[in-house]
Amino acid sequence: MEKEGVRSIDMGRTVHGHAGRTGGALAAGLWVLALAVPAPAIERLEAEQEIARILPEKKSPVEVGETEDQLAVRSWALLPQVGFGPQTGILGGLKFVDRDLLGNRTTFDLEGLYSENSQRIVRLTVATPPLWEDRLLILFRGAYVNDPIRRFWGLGNNDQGPDPVSVNGVEDIRAGVTFAWRPFERVSFNVESGWRRVNIRDGHGLDDLPFTPGVFPDLTGIEGGDVSPLALSLVWTSRDDIFHPTEGWRLILKALHTNRDLGSDFEFTQFIGDMGFVYSFFDDNLTLAARANGEHINGPDQAVPYWEMAQLGGDDTLRGFFPNRFYGTGRVVVNTEVRFPIANFDFFDLWRVRIGGVAFGDTGRVFISDDAVRQEEGEEAEPELNRYRWDYGAGLRISLSEALVARIDVGFSEEETALVYLAFGQTF
Repeated sequence: MEKEGVRSIDMGRTVHGHAGRTGGALAAGLWVLALAVPAPAIERLEAEQEIARILPEKKSPVEVGETEDQLAVRSWALLPQVGFGPQTGILGGLKFVDRDLLGNRTTFDLEGLYSENSQRIVRLTVATPPLWEDRLLILFRGAYVNDPIRRFWGLGNNDQGPDPVSVNGVEDIRAGVTFAWRPFERVSFNVESGWRRVNIRDGHGLDDLPFTPGVFPDLTGIEGGDVSPLALSLVWTSRDDIFHPTEGWRLILKALHTNRDLGSDFEFTQFIGDMGFVYSFFDDNLTLAARANGEHINGPDQAVPYWEMAQLGGDDTLRGFFPNRFYGTGRVVVNTEVRFPIANFDFFDLWRVRIGGVAFGDTGRVFISDDAVRQEEGEEAEPELNRYRWDYGAGLRISLSEALVARIDVGFSEEETALVYLAFGQTF
């Protein structure tokens, strides 16, 4: 069933690999051909992105009654996932989302995937209904990831690809709670406390590649460790719709710090900025969307683990490159999309299904000093290349009422041909 020239990948927060077929027009879920495990380049903004979806006042389907189309505002969806990949074997999973679980705007999002070759993922997000006269929101998140085949290309904007230099296994456990205070309908100030434990091991071999711990024994974080960050953030959105915005802005600013006094094995401070804009033409039949994202992380020498560095590659940054392809102490990335509707229909009495198309282009790079690369990888390490990377591609957006959006993107770059991603939620 594999197609020539299409490379399957087994990393990142999404499921991605060879393209497949939708079974039963979503009745049997989405058929995909690889398993991915979560390690998104902008994972640090997951809580803020969820808050941006909850901020606008939305009526519960129970409150809608006879005045609006109940099917269009249905808040829950259940999506099975089945497939096969050369590094995963047979895989299966399930995603369940309900954005009005108890009829009071409680959000519940649970996803689980398991593969024949031991890749495992469980992710849970729970958001309370708006409290204290709609001024307070509490968000809980947790995830467990086990990936025995995590590729590594080295640090910086290197020219190692498409072949990685090493491979390792990783176990990633994380949990966090975010308190969001909303002084205005579209503005939220947030305080977050989190915990993350990463275990690095040799894992499974891949094409006779050496294991990362043996190749880079001095790489900070190569033995894993704990981090316990505290963060402050701001979310502002003026978009007119949660799942299919046609106009408006979204701004996220975040500062994060962790040190040994907070129970962390490392010490660093991280700053992230993310701004997106959407505008439509021709009676909303053509939508232009753009996003700019930047990140900077610093700490004392040998105090920032490589798995916490700014990263590029994957479904939410450079879609024509493998997830975690580039690591640095800074990052800048620009994403652009042209979105357009394709079909709109009712799937029995369950969901209003909307299918849209996307053409996209991305560009960006990471930043790290030559001295930092040599300090981490050895004196013989090649310095970074001072140039931006770019990619392009196309995809589909499949939404089920007001419960979830599944996106399938196919990305191309100078290193890779037809990387296929299945993820959930709009890219930005």
